Amino acid sequence: MSASDLLRAKFHSDRQLALYAQHGFDSTLQASRQVASDIYAGLERVSWYSACLIPRYHEVCTELFSEDKRMLLSIKSIYRYRDVILILIELYLTSIIDDYNNGNEKNKIQHAVMTATGTLAQYTTGKGTRLALAMTASKAIAESGFVSSTISLRLSKKLPTFIAALQAIGFEQHCAMAARRLKSLDAKYYALLYTLELEMLYYYVEPIILKMVKSIISHYGIPVEELLEIIKREFNV
Repeated sequence: MSASDLLRAKFHSDRQLALYAQHGFDSTLQASRQVASDIYAGLERVSWYSACLIPRYHEVCTELFSEDKRMLLSIKSIYRYRDVILILIELYLTSIIDDYNNGNEKNKIQHAVMTATGTLAQYTTGKGTRLALAMTASKAIAESGFVSSTISLRLSKKLPTFIAALQAIGFEQHCAMAARRLKSLDAKYYALLYTLELEMLYYYVEPIILKMVKSIISHYGIPVEELLEIIKREFNV
């Protein structure tokens, strides 16, 4: 089962996800900590909703309701795209490629979106080769054990019915906070995800992207082809 299948399963069948987690991810302590984190995040978001009763917090409520809407759109995107995790990773790597090439910000965003969604028909030979390498690396990373384990950890463990709703709110809180972090740290990548209605799913790949960022920072300035190979090795692919 691919990482995207795991994500899709979460919103379709918690039982299927639980079975996979039991057989494919045996870190019970880590999963239990994740459940506790979900509960805490759910309580936090509920407390924020309660602030809507206070007139001076109107802007906070507007942001919360906007995130609710974007979360629904992101959930729809899980089913709209065949492999949403691959797209999230591919968008990041293609944005790195674009940073190595010339072009204004608007063109970068448009080009990266076209590439990741498979609608790009032609590109110059040199840049096209780099993009092909990035897309190949993205596919290998998306299918790696590290990615599957990361997604499984963030989704596993079904709670008793009486607090299931709180856990669901906790998932949304995690997604919202991760999207806010991304917007402040990497506005271009955030814009790519926002365009495809995927920014609220960034939470699920955040550890993966941060792992890539460390490699990029550590090897800044080397040829992009070498950088992609180093990133692949970080994921044992």
